[in-house]
Amino acid sequence: MELDLICSENLKIMLEEILTNRKIKINENADVCLIEKGFDLKSGKIGVYFDIETINILIGYLDSISGSKEEAKNIITGRCDEDELKVLNYNEIYYFEAMGNEVFCMTKDKKYKVKEKLYELEERLEAKGFIRVSKCFVVNIVKVDRIISWFNSKLILKLIDMDEEVYVTRKYLNNFKQYLGL
Repeated sequence: MELDLICSENLKIMLEEILTNRKIKINENADVCLIEKGFDLKSGKIGVYFDIETINILIGYLDSISGSKEEAKNIITGRCDEDELKVLNYNEIYYFEAMGNEVFCMTKDKKYKVKEKLYELEERLEAKGFIRVSKCFVVNIVKVDRIISWFNSKLILKLIDMDEEVYVTRKYLNNFKQYLGL
């Protein structure tokens, strides 16, 4: 996405960083402009006016049109002890598991409690290679070593470098097969 930026030099540096963090390019030829109040809109362009009092509203709008800043990152935080948080990259995570009202993510050798709900993770991570396979599991598809057919229209997923098995239940089977193009 590209936007033109028309504002004072004071705000320009800050807004350039905000836009860059959201993977929005600044281009003087873009049809849509972010314009600080008091500046003029160029002919033939669409403008979004803001001032210093509405900067937080502008940032929220930029998050919504670019996919939120959180979604642009490939990390999630997990709690392994009461007082210790760990920043986890998505490619470290094998699966997310719901147990009661809590959700955990599993790496190769450790389990972390996360604050998100399983349905939130399912929506947020679908484009990152994660897929819901049962009521309790969202799996990182690149961490699946083998898929084994099982009776009752279930599949067993054997995970790379782990003795763990995750079942794809009947309810999620068609979606899983479609995801893999089977």
